[in-house]
Order: sequence, then C-alpha cells, then structure tokens
Amino acid sequence: MSNYTNLKLTIDHHIAVLTLNNPPAHTWTKESLASLKQLISDLNANKQVTALVVYGDGEKFFSAGADLNSFASGDKGQAAEMAMAFGEAFEALSNFRGVSIACINGYAMGGGLECALACDIRIAESHAQMALPELSVGLLPCAGGTQNLPWLVGEGWAKRMILCGERQGR
Repeated sequence: MSNYTNLKLTIDHHIAVLTLNNPPAHTWTKESLASLKQLISDLNANKQVTALVVYGDGEKFFSAGADLNSFASGDKGQAAEMAMAFGEAFEALSNFRGVSIACINGYAMGGGLECALACDIRIAESHAQMALPELSVGLLPCAGGTQNLPWLVGEGWAKRMILCGERQGR
C-alpha cells in the first residue's frame, strides 16, 4: 500500500478503515482525490479486503467538501479539473468491489456528502449535518450528488437541498 495524501488507511483482517485526515474540516484537494482513486484501486486488488469504512478524523467533521481555495482564482479550467477529479474519485469509491460504509460523524457538506453518497451504506451520528451548499458559492455538485441524492431521498427533498441549500440533520 502507498502513502495517500490526507487519507489514513488501516486494514484489520477483511475490513479497511479509511480516515479522512485534512484538519480541521477534512476538505478534499486535487491530490487527496487522486489518492482516494488510487487507494480504492489498491483495495480492489487486495482480495482479502471485503469491506471499507470511511469516516472523518475527530468529532466535528466527516468532510466539509472541496477546499474552496482550489477555486479562489476563478479559473474555469482549474474548476473543471477539480470537477473531473471529484467525479473520478467518487466513481471509484462507488465501484469498490466490497461493501462501503460511510460513518458520518459530523458535518458532511458538498463533496463530503457526495463521498458518503458514493458509499453503499451511510450511518449518521445524531449531531451530523448534511448539505450540498455549492450553489451558495457559485458551484454545482459535480461528483454524483445530483444523481445519488434524489435516488436516496426523493426528487423533492433533493431539489430543496441542491437548489435551496437546505441542510438535513440526522
């Protein structure tokens, strides 16, 4: 196994535990998205691993989504690269050959919620908050949120979360 940017991986028998580790809010960068894609490829090659548990280090954040500094320049090309990186990383996660479980242990915003949506099962702690607030910063969910969320919660509630920025608590 490799070193993965802002991600900690431990394997205990058949269970891989992925800890999102980019304090304080476990935001995603281009490098950590590429690392997630590689990590899933490595896990898929390890026939001993049959389950993957994903959670955020600490108690406040699962993941706050994209590191908005990645978009600060306003460069459309850079934004498109990030969108592609998000899509590829979370598509890889959704194609993990075993069972994937997101343990939402705090805020799961934007790309953080999309990461959880890419998992097979989501378990949220009572204080968890989930939202797709991209619209409030001039972006759109680009990593499966617009497809996965309506399938899980229904079209009406998904539209409220995506278009109006409404949050869902557990």
